[in-house]
Amino acid sequence: MLDHHIQRTIVYQLAFADSLRFSELKPDDIDSKLFTYHLKKVVAAGFVAKTDDGEYTLTPEGRRVGKGALKKQSRMIDRAYSILLLAIQRQEDGAWLLYRRQTHPLLGLTGFMQAQPVADQDVAVTAKQECLAKTGLEGDFTVHGHGYFRVYRGDALESFIHFTLLKCTDIQGEVRQNNGVAEYYWDAAPDFAAADMLPNMQILHKMCAAPAGTFAEETFQL
Repeated sequence: MLDHHIQRTIVYQLAFADSLRFSELKPDDIDSKLFTYHLKKVVAAGFVAKTDDGEYTLTPEGRRVGKGALKKQSRMIDRAYSILLLAIQRQEDGAWLLYRRQTHPLLGLTGFMQAQPVADQDVAVTAKQECLAKTGLEGDFTVHGHGYFRVYRGDALESFIHFTLLKCTDIQGEVRQNNGVAEYYWDAAPDFAAADMLPNMQILHKMCAAPAGTFAEETFQL
């Protein structure tokens, strides 16, 4: 596991890029020898790998930790990560609100907005608050389905989530980009099977059209 704040910071930084050079990773106020020691530690632990070009990138295990590295491993990477998936559709033109991921895991792929459930709050309330905070849009959400998704890249597990799907069709307002790790936009005719979509999007789209209460469990291969 990541035992030091420097190690956690290295993994966190790499969650926002495909790869970085040593000079891009090392803070100016940290001694080179000390930083090299901790960089070697995260490489030896299997979270980071050095590329043939001499840059550093996250391994599949590192991508599963991703920006959660600063949480001191409170989220174990071998457990399903609980997430809310927010399927938001405008009534006037049927457009879907999508977001493009700007962090690992699954950097660069597009899907529905995500939010994290809160222990002392109804998930519909959490979804409403997160939607407003991240995009400036306001609407009411209802729970529509749930399940598990696993994503493998080769033989390595890239992502494992337990999801609750919530729908909103009464959305109001204009999209504002209030989240630094995602790009939100409307798409009136998305191709849910496109290569830049998250692999679960076809199933989620079908679940949205099905009666409430649908359960799905799928494994995807990238």
